[in-house]
Amino acid sequence: MGNENHFKVMGARIFSELNDLKRTPEAAARDLGIEFDELDDVIKGNASMERVYGVIGKMGQVYPIDSSDLMVPEDDTTNGVRIMRAEEAEKTKRIFERDDRTGGKTPYYDYRDSAMSRLAPLKPEWIRELRVVGDNNPNNPDVAYNNGHFMHQITFFKGPVNFYWEDKNGERHCAEMNTGDSNYITPFHRHSFTSRSQDKEALILAVTFGGEARRAQKELYALGERVVEDVPDYRDQHKAIGQLLDWHMNNGKVSVKNLRVRLGEGGREIDLEGVLSGQAPLTPHDRNSLARVLGIEPSDLMIPQYNPDEEVVVRQRGEGYSYPGGTERHYEIRELARTSKMPMMKGFDIRPLRPSVDLLNGFQSSLHGWGYNYGDADIGLAWEIGGEEYGKTLKPGDSFYMQPYIQHGFSDIDGQGNAEIVTIGVSGALNLATQRELAYFTDPKRAVRETRQWFD
Repeated sequence: MGNENHFKVMGARIFSELNDLKRTPEAAARDLGIEFDELDDVIKGNASMERVYGVIGKMGQVYPIDSSDLMVPEDDTTNGVRIMRAEEAEKTKRIFERDDRTGGKTPYYDYRDSAMSRLAPLKPEWIRELRVVGDNNPNNPDVAYNNGHFMHQITFFKGPVNFYWEDKNGERHCAEMNTGDSNYITPFHRHSFTSRSQDKEALILAVTFGGEARRAQKELYALGERVVEDVPDYRDQHKAIGQLLDWHMNNGKVSVKNLRVRLGEGGREIDLEGVLSGQAPLTPHDRNSLARVLGIEPSDLMIPQYNPDEEVVVRQRGEGYSYPGGTERHYEIRELARTSKMPMMKGFDIRPLRPSVDLLNGFQSSLHGWGYNYGDADIGLAWEIGGEEYGKTLKPGDSFYMQPYIQHGFSDIDGQGNAEIVTIGVSGALNLATQRELAYFTDPKRAVRETRQWFD
């Protein structure tokens, strides 16, 4: 997106907000104390960014809106892709020390950045483990656990790395990981990594990313702890469903007595008090009845069965499969750690098998994509966007970010069979819930860029 196009996008976003505020440009100009022609130039994308920021600032002062929501990030990719070379990553190197068994602080991690974009929800890091241990004891005094973090994490391992984590009950665990292994870590679970070798390279590729809670972070900070009181107890399914029912009843201003009247004779058998207290299960039939009278979907009264094994998922490198399959073998693919609670997190260990890219047998995804050449051979990256094809060579240690909805593929340039790349995709704000809501719209294209006033 060039500057000129970005100005037009910003103008369309401002125009959309004025529609939401039920202000014509003429009315808004009066509210903001500026000339109509100045606002019109901004809306049409004919103004400087300084003038655009000026209008946004005034809108934030005059109207009860979060003016930062009007800021559309400028595209920092080149044709939808951003590449970070290994040499660039090395310049971001920073060493962090942690406590050791003596109580002193010694080097623990070597952190380096990887390819990122301001549009993407993921923050991938290359991390070398500097603390070497001789066992897999999770209580080894040389292991320094962190305090957990707000982001979800999927990790790819290269070399002899020990992975440690602390479960919800405070019990500590250790898994010996090797190249191709992977994990998923739920936010705020304490964890750590060390090396098992003085001689071999031991590192992780840690991709942290935000989900819906990350996108709601401003509201979480603004409203404070009372929000937490309304969070369902995911680890107690009956209790959580009762909390969901109570939540919908409160939002709908419906009491237990009101609900019984609405349910009528058919709902007399529902133990509402038991469901609300988490003491009684909710049958599918009762769920449908409650959803109908509350004006919600049955799925709004459902929560997945708690699986303690999905708090932290450890996946050893397994058998791969050929893609696209049959006699067409362009890639060998191994899936990385998965969790059903984050269905839009997908990681792959990929071996390109051909010396050139066939885009027709390549990949496309709705996810923000990241990749890292962790092998010893050069890899070809090819992609198509806007009807044009592009290509770059990824040398060992290079990484890339790719926007969603781009057809792409990889190649083993020298044809020696030792090309290896890890890719990870995560959903941005355009997730399944957003796609479902857009499907309800009569004209989804106007959601991408507003062009019409709400009345003629």
